[in-house]
This record gives sequence, structure tokens and C-alpha cells, in this order.
Amino acid sequence: MKTLTTQQEELLSSDDHNDEITEQGNVDSMVEQGNGKMEVKSKSPNSGSFFSVPGIPAPSVVSASVQVLPGKVLVPAAVDQVQGQALAALQVLKVIEPDVQPSDLCTRREYARWLVSASSALSRSTVSKVYPAMYIDNVTELAFDDVIPEDPDFSSIQGLAEAGLIESRLSRRDIQLSAEEDDSPFYFSPESPLSRQDLVSWKMALEKRQLPEANRKVLYQVSGFIDTDKIHPNACPALVADLSSGEQGIIALAFGYTRLFQPDKPVTKAQAAMALATGDASEIVSEELARIEAESVAENAVAAHSALVAQVEKDINASFEQELFIEREKISAVERMAEEARLELERLRAEREEDNLALTKERAAIDSEMEVFSKLRHEVEDQLQSLMNDRVEIAHEKERISKLREQAEVENKEICRLQYELEVERKALSMARAWAEDEAKRVREQAIALEEARDRWERHGIKVVVDDDLRKEASAGVTWLNASEQVSVQGTVDRAESLLDKLKQMAADIRGKSRDTLDKIIHMVSQLISKLREWACKTGKQAEEFGEAAISKVGKSASELQLSALEVGSGIKEGAKRVAGDCREGVEKITQKFTQKFKT
Repeated sequence: MKTLTTQQEELLSSDDHNDEITEQGNVDSMVEQGNGKMEVKSKSPNSGSFFSVPGIPAPSVVSASVQVLPGKVLVPAAVDQVQGQALAALQVLKVIEPDVQPSDLCTRREYARWLVSASSALSRSTVSKVYPAMYIDNVTELAFDDVIPEDPDFSSIQGLAEAGLIESRLSRRDIQLSAEEDDSPFYFSPESPLSRQDLVSWKMALEKRQLPEANRKVLYQVSGFIDTDKIHPNACPALVADLSSGEQGIIALAFGYTRLFQPDKPVTKAQAAMALATGDASEIVSEELARIEAESVAENAVAAHSALVAQVEKDINASFEQELFIEREKISAVERMAEEARLELERLRAEREEDNLALTKERAAIDSEMEVFSKLRHEVEDQLQSLMNDRVEIAHEKERISKLREQAEVENKEICRLQYELEVERKALSMARAWAEDEAKRVREQAIALEEARDRWERHGIKVVVDDDLRKEASAGVTWLNASEQVSVQGTVDRAESLLDKLKQMAADIRGKSRDTLDKIIHMVSQLISKLREWACKTGKQAEEFGEAAISKVGKSASELQLSALEVGSGIKEGAKRVAGDCREGVEKITQKFTQKFKT
């Protein structure tokens, strides 16, 4: 491809200068989009259009006029000789199918397929090759809604879209369309005829990585097309780049001289083949044409040789020697031509081998890079495995903490239960202690009363004579023994039984060692009650015996009674002390157990 001429560059620079100065008549408003790209809007001499950013994808939106399938071709298009040769060369190179007719209309599907095939077969550099796309379910995003993976040309059309050569859903977000347009369907219309605009813009997007900055005004100044307002703004840079190639451009070779570009006009398959044969592919196509021409020359030479042989056979009698000499010279000329053709083919073969060697080196470099990428992937996988192991350990730690928390809750419940049992035991101990203190107090009061009575009788010198009247009074219960009714043992027994009932009720609500302690206290209180009852019976019998005894034994009986009361009081005190000691030991054991559990 040729670069822009000096006159065209001056036009571009003058147009940029005028755009900076005339902000009212021809205003260029630059809007910074969210992804950092700049979209420049400007007015052209024909209509309002925006200034296209160089390198944007070629437009692939089909106009309404092209979406309607054309009718029958009544007057076929004239096929230029150069276009026919380009089509034949591409058919030999297996870029275009052998059964393709040059005058038929080319569809968008066919041109996309041929464009990908030509980039693979005719490009000498891997940088300019476009590889067919693959489809991965749930991963690959469809570029067009009407080109599904089942479509036979899906890989070619999707490959052009993924390479960013044509406008699609994949590149729509990069040119800052609105949110409503992002969600709207995007169609390729593969069966629609290929337009002139798409023919040039797709090919130039593949040929040049960076297109010149151009709008409709620049295109009008460079080309002189009077219908630039019908041309898509994104196609202007590609058309300007093609026009800069002069006679070797697609527009010149495919459409000839024209003032009307007619961007939506369908193109023939011969014109599409001419476009494919330009640019980087022109050398290989030229070599193929040279080879075809050489074969044609050889075939013509063989045909001429056969004709001459036939002529010699007819005129052998007249000029055998002369014709034979001429034929030998012609054979020598043909052999020289064949030798030259062979040498030319060997030269081309050597160049092809050099290209293959360069491709092999590039492939080795790519393999080394792939190996580096593989090592990096293994390292990332190892790190991911380490993270997964850490996550499993964290899960185990969480589970262990949960178990420890459950154990702590169980131990807290056990502590609460032990606290409750300890409180019950303390309450029982306090009740038993209070009862024992009350009984001891009463016994002391009885002992003091008896001591005062004895002292009072001794001071008065009372002497008792035992006779029948005394026995009657004793049997009637009128003797001095009635004084013991004030401190009756029956009250003590009743209070002890009431305490015993309360302890039994408290023991029914607890279990374990606290229950055993309360059972011991209940047992000791029961023994004390039985002893009191035995003592009461024994005292009754002694009272009867005292009634029958002599008055001289009153002092002795009083002292014995006092001693008995003291024995009862001491017995009650000892029993209360034992009960209190046992309760204290039980409480200490429970406290020690509670402390040990709390520490663990």
C-alpha cells in the first residue's frame, strides 16, 4: 500500500487547522468517554458526521436498502480481465471455491470467509493473519445474534469480530454506545449482499493497524465523491487509506473511475477477489499469476510444437531438412524457456523455504512463551491449592471452636446446676443449724429453770413424804413433775419432724452428691427424733417410778432429772454439731468440686 500523497497530507493538515479555528461554522467537539477514548464530532460539507478515531472497527451494520435481498440479475456485470485473473489465482490458491462465478453477487458471509482464508494463505507475516474463532460454551460471547455456533461460517465471522476488524457487540462498548444500544440485538445479516463500503473498510482494517484520521470532509477533498453523506463515518479512514494507494487501491482496481461511490451498492465476486488480491496478498497472487502464465505459455508451446510436427509430416517431402532445423531451434528455445521457468520456480521455492524457516523460528519463540505461561499457571495452581488447604484448616478450627463452645455451654449448665445444689445444701444446713441452735437454747433454758427450782426448794427446805396421797397426786398428775410440761419434749419432736419434711422436699429437687449429703442430714435428724422419743418414754417411766419413790429422794430425783435434761441438751447439741459438721464437709466437697470444674 502507498502512503498519503503530499497534496492529500496538506489537505488533511489544512482541514485540522480549519477545525481548530472555526468553532462556530465547523465545530469539532471532543467528548472523553469512560474508557479513555476520544470521539470527535464534526460537520462535513454534505451532512453532520463525527470525526472517526483511527483504528476503530470497520462498520458492519447493514443498511436498510442492503438488508432486502436483491432480485434476479437481468444484466450481468462486466468482468474485467484483471479481476478474472485475480479470481482464478485465488481459486488455484484454494482461497475461493472453484465453482464461484465472477459475475455473481458476493454475500457478506462469503467475503468474511474468504477474508479469513486469504489472511491465512496469502499473508507472509503472522502479525497480519486472522485465525478462525473457537466457541466455548458458557465462555465465548457471541458477536452477532444471527450468527450462531451451528452456522458453517461462524468461526470466520466470529474471528473477524474478535480480532476487532468489524463492528460487533464485542467492540460496541469500546466505541461508547448508550446502555439501550448495548442491550439491543446486533445482527450481521450474512445472507445480505456485500456493499462497496464493507468491501473496502473490512480489507483496509485488516491491512493497516493504524488508519489516517479522516471524516467526510477529508474524504470529499481526497476522492471527490459527491455522495459522501451516504458513507458511514467509520468507513472514512479506510476509504482515505485506500485512495492513498492510487492505482493499486481497491476502489481503482474494483470500481474504476467514478464520482459516485454508492456505498450500499452490491459488489460481484470478481470485485471481491480483486480486493482480496491487493495489499500484502498482491505478491503471492502475482507469483501465482506468473506461474499460471508460464504454464499457459508452456501449453501454447506444446500446442505449437504439435502443430509444427503435423505440418512437418505433411510437408516432409518438400522441406524436411529445413523444417527439422527450424523445429530443433524452436525446441531449444522452449527448453531454454522451461529452464528459465524451472530456475524461477527454484528461486521461489528457496524464498518459500526461507519464509518457512522464519515461521519455524517464530513458532519456537511462541512455544517458549507458552512454556513460561505454563509454569506460571502451575505456580498459580499451587498457590490456589495452598489457599484451599488454609481454608480447610480454618474450617477445622471453626469446627473445633464450635465444639469447645458447646462443651463450655454444657459445663456452664453443670456449674449452674452445682450452684443450685450448693445453694440448696446451704439452705438445708442453715435450717438444720437454726433448728439445732433453737433446741440447744430451749435445753439451756430448761436446765436453768430446773436449777432455779432446785435452789428454791433447798432454800425453803421442802421435804416430801411419800404416802398414798402422794401416789394419788402423782397418778393424777398434780405433782411437781407437771412443771416439765412447759418444756415438753413433744414440741421438740414436732419441730424436728417439720424440719425433716422440709429437707425431704428439698432433696426431691436435687441429685448427685448433694442428694447424698441431704440424705445423711435427714438420717441424722431421724435418729435424733427416735432418740428423743425413746428418752420421752424413758422419762415417763422414770416419772412413775419417782411418784412411787420416797420424798427423801426428791433432791436426788431432781438432780437426776437435771442431769437427764443436761444429757438431753448435750445430746441435742452433739447431734446438731454432727449434723452441722457433716453439712459443712458436704458443702466443702461440693465447693472443691465446683472449683476444680471451673478451673478445667
